[in-house]
Amino acid sequence: MPSFPIDNAPEALDMDSFWKVSDSFGHLAKSCRFVVRINAPGAVVGQINSFEGYNTFRDLTYLCEATEFPGRSFNNVDLRYYGPNFKLPYQTNYDDINMTFLCRNGSFEREIFDDWLETINPTSTFDFEYRDTYSSEITLFQMTDFEDEFGSEIPAASYEFTLYDAFPILINPQPVTWADDQFQRLTVTFTFSKWRRKNKDEIKDTQVGSLYPQTGPIRRD
Repeated sequence: MPSFPIDNAPEALDMDSFWKVSDSFGHLAKSCRFVVRINAPGAVVGQINSFEGYNTFRDLTYLCEATEFPGRSFNNVDLRYYGPNFKLPYQTNYDDINMTFLCRNGSFEREIFDDWLETINPTSTFDFEYRDTYSSEITLFQMTDFEDEFGSEIPAASYEFTLYDAFPILINPQPVTWADDQFQRLTVTFTFSKWRRKNKDEIKDTQVGSLYPQTGPIRRD
């Protein structure tokens, strides 16, 4: 018992109340319920189309085993007028994210990203191309199971992020060993300029001062 009275002590901390809260929007979200869609730049697609009969970028949606939903942070400056210091933000930061893909025997997945990096910086000249040539959009979905009229669970997207001006900056080394026979995996690090949420965030048109919902790759570089 506390040594002093608590007038606003929290109530209803029993398990029934917890389950009622956690199930109020279906169920708790699961980290395994996600989908990744990579819209490849045309310069890269032109090379990948040499794999006749394969839609390799579509296949990456199924082969992406793990990734991260993007974060956001601020650079801050410490100020003090009188009393304690306080922080004021002055710049938004978007950290890089990693994606891990399962690899098939044809090594298509490795070749996709090797070709993408080659498009960015051809090893014949080591001259970097313009960003619009090799950047793309990547969309990540948080999936949730809903029950249909027959009681069967069906997947549906509950949250959506679109990464703009995205491209790979690192193909991580792939360890190989005779000690096991696990599936080969490929981890790729992507950078991007910004992300927005579908039907949530708005872009301001700086020329006419109007607001409109974000529906496509509208750039303000």
